[in-house]
Amino acid sequence: MIFTAELTFADRKKCCILYDVFCLVPLNNLCYNFVTKEGKDMEKKIVLSLNKLMNCAGERNQEIDGQIKLSLNKDQGGILLDHLYGESGGNPWRNAKYFAIDIRNCQMTEEQFSIEFWEKGNQTDTPDSIFWNKLMPLVEARILFETARLDSQLHFLPLTPGSLKSGISGNGMEIPNIDRIFIGFGKGHEATREFTLRNAVLSDRYPEFPEASEPNTDPLGQWTKKVWPGKTESESQLSEKLNKELEAGNLLDYPGNWDRYGGCRDIRLTEETGFFHTAYQHDRWWLVDPLGNAFFSLGIFGVYPGEAGWIHGNEGYLSWLPEKEGNFAPAWSKCMDSELFRRKFEGLFPDDTPLFSYATANLIRTFGNDWYTKWSGLTQKRLHAYGINTLSMFSDPRFIADSDLPFVVMLNHYPTTGSTIFREFPDVYSPEYSGKCKVFARQLEVYAGNRNLIGYFLNNEPTWGFVRDLNLAEKLLESDEKTYSKAALVDFLRERYRNEINSLNTAWNLKLPDFDSLYLPIRHAAGLSASAKKDLEDFTLEMILRYARIPSEYTREVLPNHLNLGMRFAGINSEALLQTYRFFDVFSLNCYSVNPAPAIDRFASRINKPILIGEFHFGSLDRGLPAPGLVAVASQEERGRAYARYVDRFARSPYAVGAHYFAYNDQPLWGRYDGENYQIGFVDICNMPYPEFVAHVAETNRTIYDLILSKRGMYPGNTTRL
Repeated sequence: MIFTAELTFADRKKCCILYDVFCLVPLNNLCYNFVTKEGKDMEKKIVLSLNKLMNCAGERNQEIDGQIKLSLNKDQGGILLDHLYGESGGNPWRNAKYFAIDIRNCQMTEEQFSIEFWEKGNQTDTPDSIFWNKLMPLVEARILFETARLDSQLHFLPLTPGSLKSGISGNGMEIPNIDRIFIGFGKGHEATREFTLRNAVLSDRYPEFPEASEPNTDPLGQWTKKVWPGKTESESQLSEKLNKELEAGNLLDYPGNWDRYGGCRDIRLTEETGFFHTAYQHDRWWLVDPLGNAFFSLGIFGVYPGEAGWIHGNEGYLSWLPEKEGNFAPAWSKCMDSELFRRKFEGLFPDDTPLFSYATANLIRTFGNDWYTKWSGLTQKRLHAYGINTLSMFSDPRFIADSDLPFVVMLNHYPTTGSTIFREFPDVYSPEYSGKCKVFARQLEVYAGNRNLIGYFLNNEPTWGFVRDLNLAEKLLESDEKTYSKAALVDFLRERYRNEINSLNTAWNLKLPDFDSLYLPIRHAAGLSASAKKDLEDFTLEMILRYARIPSEYTREVLPNHLNLGMRFAGINSEALLQTYRFFDVFSLNCYSVNPAPAIDRFASRINKPILIGEFHFGSLDRGLPAPGLVAVASQEERGRAYARYVDRFARSPYAVGAHYFAYNDQPLWGRYDGENYQIGFVDICNMPYPEFVAHVAETNRTIYDLILSKRGMYPGNTTRL
């Protein structure tokens, strides 16, 4: 069955669309194609009368069949489709497995395409689920959305040819309940924006993907569509620059009052212990280095020779790829070599799917067989000059050993179970979870006695934690699976209501014959009553505390002298997440903002724990990549000033013990394993530092203890976020 949409456009920024008029007119614009439940391939062209454009204008291209152009300003805009719900079969999404559409981003900046979904009964402006996909500039890409992903069990979605990072946000919903859809584009950086759309298809078959029209990546891995200050023009220029810096050897060492760990000799806090630990003195929390000196952890995520990029399906966009054997073999890797890939996409691609690092290849071009040793020596000098005293997670193990710098680690393979509750959240009451936590902790045995190890992160941004106020107990009741956690929930309710089902029925507005009836699926149970919501929130807290407590107990047994640095939550999206603090020595979170102080102030005094920021960054569009990361500023100079203000504001908090920047390297043009391609690094893909940025980093870091001791004033100004 093929549904063809006739789009009616208006010059006004806002006008009204009704999706309830069906006309049997054979026009050829946006098509919806799927096989019916009976399996018959029926062809029927139906015109959908659309007349609601949101914050955009549009026109149909008369020369390209079915192509539509949308024009937007910086704000979100697109097409709203409503009144999709109906027993008459008016919802063509019901039987479709895939939605695909060809989109060209006509800007010089990366943009975001999105599809927002509302369930029947949701009359608010907030959708129940949002699919989003980043778009490469000046490329027409076939964007694919698998409708089964509306269950929201995956937050980040696997890459498809020609596209960049994608994901789905929300608490999950059912396809038959779709009532409204918004198809459009998120906020952008340019004042006027244009996009072309064509070949929109709903189908039960996985689509084919068009080949690249032309390469947009040069042999060094740089974007060919843009020229910028500092762009490396040739291999010979690359070699000349790096060798000149290596031979100069005139970078600064640590300040004179720093000890060998990067702690401050002027702030003696404890006797020498041989390990990093915490202390509360002088009205604030501190990390203390093995010598007993105050230590503020200034770290960088991922100090290694270069980020490996995703190339599968994108080979046509790359002007050069070497053989996998030979001189450039170290630049090749496999997706399953990446712990972060395994966490997000294990089982969705063959284990040997290749990744390629242009950054590593550029080092091999420059330094030959001795490339790693020379890169390591050069990088060590840079980090000392920049005042970096911590190698944050996923830094190269060989470099950690060579540099003799303090470091942190993240444990691999956070335990999950055969049955999960939501996304990767495990069945925490099962014996399987406890057993896996015990095995999980053993990987720390190799670090026993390591004086440079500050501590360990148990996890990084668990994706179940991305959902604000997630009610895991409600998810248990929605499932018909008899997990250990669901049994524990039923027992919890039996005890709370003294085994009197009538009491629960009254409180929850139900008519259940017995407590065992709770094993049958109940949707949206938290909405039944205030008591139901409270009960389920209370049990959700118990589940999340158990999630954090059990692995923490086992890791403490294995490594009692090192710090448990927590989970690096992407945000404090519920009270339950915050309450996990009780099992950690240091509470960590990733905080992407221009000023972390307001976010920290909201909860720091309540937990009274030292706080470590695990990730922050600033990016700009004035250099080689089209995406400025999660916090965009105007220039490299402003990146440096933003870094200085961020660290300055945070370090003044009495709870602050460290801030780790993400990341050392810029990401590849076509993205890393998940399509993320940000200009946020200390160095570009040719291993060239951004001089304006690192100058401010060095000035800030090298005077950090003066700041804490109030020997210097606050860094001036406020950061403007683009």
